[in-house]
Amino acid sequence: MKTAILVDGGYYRKRAFSIAGDITAKERAEELYSYCKRHLWEKKSKKDFFEHELYRIFYYDCPPSSKKVYHPLLKRTVDLGKTEIYNWANEFFEELSKKRKVALRMGTLSD
Repeated sequence: MKTAILVDGGYYRKRAFSIAGDITAKERAEELYSYCKRHLWEKKSKKDFFEHELYRIFYYDCPPSSKKVYHPLLKRTVDLGKTEIYNWANEFFEELSKKRKVALRMGTLSD
């Protein structure tokens, strides 16, 4: 049976960070891919397992913002496009796009 897996990217990244901690973008992409592949196994009996065929992993997320915003606590403008989070997220999306049978569906940020 062909199986599609849908991943809410924003939720996954937050949850994975809180559970597994801070790792590189390449490691996080591999973690997500192997996590999805584990969901394809179905137990038929105590000894028998059945593997579903992966159709595609659909990863839904939004690219990070590269805007300049005013930070009221720091009382200065922060360029989000030069942050470590921005660079990590773009590297993560690049690594995911290299994975076989992974489709990135990128939304847009509303202003």
